[in-house]
Amino acid sequence: MTGATVADNVLQSTELLKFTETRIRMEATYILFPEKGRVTVERETLSSEPLKPMEVIVRNEASIISAGTELATLNAVGSNPIRPGYGSIGRIEAVGAGIADFKPGDRVFYAGKHASVQRFLHGENHQWNYLYPCPEQLDAIDATFACMAQISMTAPNITELYLGDTVAVFGLGLVGNLAAQLYKLAGAKVIGLDPMRERCDMAKRTGIDTVIDVPAAKQTEALKELTGGKGAAVTVDAVGHSAVIASCIESTTLYGQIILLGSPRAPFSTDMTRSMSLIHMNGLVVRGAHMWRLVPDDLRCVKHSVAWSLRVIFDTIASGKLKVRELAKSIVKPAEVPATYAGLRASPEKYAGVVIDWR
Repeated sequence: MTGATVADNVLQSTELLKFTETRIRMEATYILFPEKGRVTVERETLSSEPLKPMEVIVRNEASIISAGTELATLNAVGSNPIRPGYGSIGRIEAVGAGIADFKPGDRVFYAGKHASVQRFLHGENHQWNYLYPCPEQLDAIDATFACMAQISMTAPNITELYLGDTVAVFGLGLVGNLAAQLYKLAGAKVIGLDPMRERCDMAKRTGIDTVIDVPAAKQTEALKELTGGKGAAVTVDAVGHSAVIASCIESTTLYGQIILLGSPRAPFSTDMTRSMSLIHMNGLVVRGAHMWRLVPDDLRCVKHSVAWSLRVIFDTIASGKLKVRELAKSIVKPAEVPATYAGLRASPEKYAGVVIDWR
């Protein structure tokens, strides 16, 4: 080849990838749930069809597994196989003609699949179909935790919190741990509760000094004893179980708040009169803290957005105020993923904080 430098060739290749008529052939490794309870690692050639105007190709650096959601999905697979995924960090390799806010080479956070490289449609009216800038200085493993932290951040953001309030977080998995850290950064006195000693120890390593590791049935009693019989001003269900919500109601002081951060999935039968009576008589407020309450991108007419929350989270991780590397207990390669899901089901205390390293 004559008349062109290596730099010229790279530039020309990059420019070509901006157009939808470019046909791209790439090999990809991805995770698949082919049927209920089974996990496999598959290979494919990405479709060479031209990119849609708002479509991109992203090569992943790392992706995080959300144990609760993904295990629920794995247990619910029907006749159609499912490709799991949650939060990913990757670099754009190609963009469609309609993409104006990103270019090849940009580093992004997005709700991608667990795959080495994939096509992704950007700009839909939902944060799960959106690309967000990811700072270059953050390691990919640390940056993936922004996915879980953005979920956790919803709880303190909707809480009417006063300096010195006691916040009791029930459940110290990834979401609960990060919520506890964020409440502490907001000025609360935080108490973490989890029946698993390992999770309580992990909470201590991330700066949550007061933890209660008694069985679930004894948590309310232990919390009341620790707070002089009053309970906490704010209680947070970070488990996603109706029995835990009932414990939160029992553990909340007069005129306090119950924050529902987890998503209840399992059926639960009980007499609701006790819980409803406590809410009524004690003037309690119950708040739903689902992540989807925010719009995907910045708008003049709203104060907060997903884009805003991710900027805050990335800054807090970069500053070291939000401790995430301590939560990465299992950094695995793609070939190890099936065994890792099996470990998540059998021994969740040993496999908390699973990140797939695609590099």
